[in-house]
Amino acid sequence: MRLLIVDTGSRVGAVGGAERVAANLFYELDKRGIETFYMGYKNDYFKHKTNGKAMFLKQLKQKALKEMGEHIRMNSIMENRIVRIGYYALYSMKGINTTEMEQYVRKVKPDIILANSILDYVILKRLKQSLGNAKIVYMEHANASGSYNSAFDYNIIPLTFGTGTFVGLERARKRFFSFFDGIIALNTEQLRAVKRYEKPATIVHDSYLLDGPKPSIHEINKLKLRLGVKKCRIVLYLGRLSEAQKNISILIKAFRKIKDNSLRLLIVGEGKSKPLYERLSKGDERIMITGRVSEHDLPLFYAISDLYVSPSIWETFNMTLIEAATFGLPLLLSEKAVIEDIRAKFNNELLLFNPNDEEELREKLLLAMDGNKVRHNLLALSKKIAYEYSKKNQMDACASALKKFHAANSF
Repeated sequence: MRLLIVDTGSRVGAVGGAERVAANLFYELDKRGIETFYMGYKNDYFKHKTNGKAMFLKQLKQKALKEMGEHIRMNSIMENRIVRIGYYALYSMKGINTTEMEQYVRKVKPDIILANSILDYVILKRLKQSLGNAKIVYMEHANASGSYNSAFDYNIIPLTFGTGTFVGLERARKRFFSFFDGIIALNTEQLRAVKRYEKPATIVHDSYLLDGPKPSIHEINKLKLRLGVKKCRIVLYLGRLSEAQKNISILIKAFRKIKDNSLRLLIVGEGKSKPLYERLSKGDERIMITGRVSEHDLPLFYAISDLYVSPSIWETFNMTLIEAATFGLPLLLSEKAVIEDIRAKFNNELLLFNPNDEEELREKLLLAMDGNKVRHNLLALSKKIAYEYSKKNQMDACASALKKFHAANSF
């Protein structure tokens, strides 16, 4: 069986959970009896040799424009829905060379193509004549099946323009899902949603995907010294800085209400909403916004922290909470950040808060940091979550699902 992972979602330089999953699948599925190839953009997650099995596309000029816009703090303009619509209408496919992609697909001759983002659909439609008898499976990272108010919702605009403008949200989704031969959902809610489109579908959860050993005490102390937090207790947010989904402003506001000089709020990540969070944090030296850190250094930031907080308004599957749990951090989670699957297994043990309630978040921050019994229970819960969503378990599940689909065209 030959598998080609297609991941063009990061063509303007975006990196995140979906890109990390694609790179890990590339390395791990080969070890599980699936000859695996990759076509997409290179990022931090390709740390090992690819042995000639990866075709890295050239980064587009859009990446430099995006970085320039972020540098001169035009983030609010770049996040504007009208600007985003204009981009996809006029510019989203500029500079993409499908000829070299066609040549690579013909060379690989895959049995299955795994599409990793909504944007891959647009590319694969153009490559359709080159795909032969390959079956196309979509991994639902982008929540295309989710609940949206319109076809021009910020998070679904790529799907709208990929399927045909002004056709309406439901018709756009029908066209989108009808293109694929099978779907891999990340959670139960997604699985129910995609089954409406009468396609073979299964669940493969995300997992802990960081490589390498856990940091030493020396490395931990060195980073604490560099950040000036040697004797402090650290509340951590780690992920994309995107207010529309991640809702980090409420965490900053709740933290500022806590008058405890031994606490620090560490916000690790990059994104369009960074200037907003810098403004909200101004005047409180206990709040540190580091920007994006390398994949190599991520374990260190988990290791120095005492609590992980996710204030998200929605998540398909929050990989960073699994990483935090693997490092033994207690978890304080928004009610909207916890998928149904985790609730079903651990509901009575979770410490949750309303993502719109600043005061409730403040109270539960203090409870998670200082409530001895609550903290003890949260530490025990993190061990269970880390075991349930280990890298081995989820990579085995993905390999098994793809082999089953290849054998019978059904999960």
